[in-house]
Amino acid sequence: LSIGKMQFIPLLVSSFFLFISLSLSLTPDGLSLLALKSAVDNDPASVMASWSETDPTPCHWPGIVCTRGRVTSLILSGRRLSGYIPSELGLLDSLVRLQLARNNFSKPIPTRLFNAVNLRYIDLSHNSISGPIPAQIRSLKNLTHLDFSSNLLNGSLPDSLTQLGGLVGTLNLSYNRFSGEIPPSYGRFPVFVSLDFSHNNLTGKIPQIGSLLNQGPTAFAGNSDLCGFPLEEPCKEENANPKLVAPKPEGSQVLQKTRNPSLIDNGGRKDKPITGSATVSLISGVSVVIVAVSLSVWLIRRKWGSTECKSKKSTTAAMEFDAEEEGEQQEGKFVAMDEGFELELEDLLRASAYVVGKSRSGIVYRVVAGMGSGTVAATFSS
Repeated sequence: LSIGKMQFIPLLVSSFFLFISLSLSLTPDGLSLLALKSAVDNDPASVMASWSETDPTPCHWPGIVCTRGRVTSLILSGRRLSGYIPSELGLLDSLVRLQLARNNFSKPIPTRLFNAVNLRYIDLSHNSISGPIPAQIRSLKNLTHLDFSSNLLNGSLPDSLTQLGGLVGTLNLSYNRFSGEIPPSYGRFPVFVSLDFSHNNLTGKIPQIGSLLNQGPTAFAGNSDLCGFPLEEPCKEENANPKLVAPKPEGSQVLQKTRNPSLIDNGGRKDKPITGSATVSLISGVSVVIVAVSLSVWLIRRKWGSTECKSKKSTTAAMEFDAEEEGEQQEGKFVAMDEGFELELEDLLRASAYVVGKSRSGIVYRVVAGMGSGTVAATFSS
């Protein structure tokens, strides 16, 4: 061989070994997964012990599922792993399913995790993840299931979650430390999405809109300062409310507004302010009562008048007394209007008497003596 050809052989050999090393090196997906292995400081089940950088592919590693050589699922639930979630997992651009539930991952969720835009299923529940939910989660347009329950997440409920247009399964944020009010925009979730905001520090009134109306009370339980339907805790009205005023003599009702909310006594419980619909009901009820009382008084007066008239027509006897009070026994004149009347004045005075009617001229009594029939008697003033 010539000297020139001998110099070319080492270059050819080095190129061959470089090609072999590149062909046997781990794929980018595998390198991203090794970043997770480095972030785990405790692996009691040694589930990641076989994850090696000398492997050409991670597709045979425990907890890894691949499709056409690309990592599509990372499933390590209940492995008692502790550590944090690295941002390198966001480089898994074919990742569809991420399940790291029931471990002890801590620290905040990395923002770049949501660069894996093909994610459809995320379950990070039952960990110790803290901090707010990154707004970049809005980029997961294909996400159908999101479970962040039983962590240490805090801050307000982000509006970015409402931009998850593909969400059709579950949005579970229960058992965290979220605070503030529930955004009304959360009512825009599809009605078939299961929402769970229970056991947080949420406050205010539950928006009465959209899918929030379809959730049961368990979806909001455990938030002591949350009120409104479907919870049994009513909300306190902050604005002034109408106050009912006692009726005028003519029977009309006057409704006035005061600076302080009017309250209705409710058996010692905290009173509720009178709302607009309650005011209309109260006015209607009071009006009905006034009409009923007026009608009753008119009927009673009419009945008394009729009774007095009938009593005068059936009078069979009358007593007339001229009352003169000078410290001695009163004197009067007894007059029997019916010749067949057999009772004496003393019998009448001892008998039971009932007032039938009164007028300026005297009083009409119905007197019952012994077992006999009733007798009408009258006294006339002078």
